[in-house]
Amino acid sequence: PPSPASLHRCLYSSYPLPRQPVPPLSQTLDCYLHSLEPLVSPEELEQTRRMVEEFRQPGGVGDLLQAKLEKRAAKTENWLTDWWQQSAYLESRLPLAVHSSPAVVLPKQDYNTWRGQLRFAAKVIAGMLDFKAKIGR
Repeated sequence: PPSPASLHRCLYSSYPLPRQPVPPLSQTLDCYLHSLEPLVSPEELEQTRRMVEEFRQPGGVGDLLQAKLEKRAAKTENWLTDWWQQSAYLESRLPLAVHSSPAVVLPKQDYNTWRGQLRFAAKVIAGMLDFKAKIGR
């Protein structure tokens, strides 16, 4: 029988995942500004917009850093993994379960029928969609 390591290599090469894409700089900057809207004052947002527009200028710092990021992405399997592991798991002193590995813990349920299980799953999904709608604004 194949060893676990050879099986892993076989499965990995049989179903390769696409590389993590590097979003265009303009998309990243637009999302950044949008995410700040509910968090900062109008004056702070305007000041940040000016700074972002300066960063966005063709041939400027933004373009230089974007090119370096795209170069890193071309050389690595996933350009974000090392940074994420360092930041989320090694540098942060915050509790991992809440800040880096969120999960949902639900109370124990006793289902008498598959319909009860389905009803509970529908309520969980509806609640998650409500939450997403609230934070998506």
